[in-house]
Amino acid sequence: MTENYKKDFVPHEPSLALKELGFDEPCFGYYKENIKELYKEFYCYNSDYVDYNELYIAAPIFSQAFRWFREKHQLDTSINTVYFKYNDTLSREYNGVINDKSVFTNIGFYDTYEEAELACLKNLIEIVKNK
Repeated sequence: MTENYKKDFVPHEPSLALKELGFDEPCFGYYKENIKELYKEFYCYNSDYVDYNELYIAAPIFSQAFRWFREKHQLDTSINTVYFKYNDTLSREYNGVINDKSVFTNIGFYDTYEEAELACLKNLIEIVKNK
């Protein structure tokens, strides 16, 4: 099996930040407290699972984290594909936008969808931390 599945899971640092914000949903991926390697299982872990004195940090997939922000904090996110033509070359970028109760925050343009997705998630974390 390839390691391609890892791109679906929120990385270690944002997962830890989500835990600190109160995210405690069951997840199929997890990190050990001080180890940044992603582990995946066929059963779920939540953030408070402890085994042999090791704390596990739940690693949600991106859609699960975005759903949590929508349901718990009423923060919506969209990632839009923007096409533009420059010198007869058609290019594409990805733009992330966060909607916080009719206030739209444009978080910038990125070369890949995954970069825009991670930037949106990090911005959502900062918005909730600063509330």
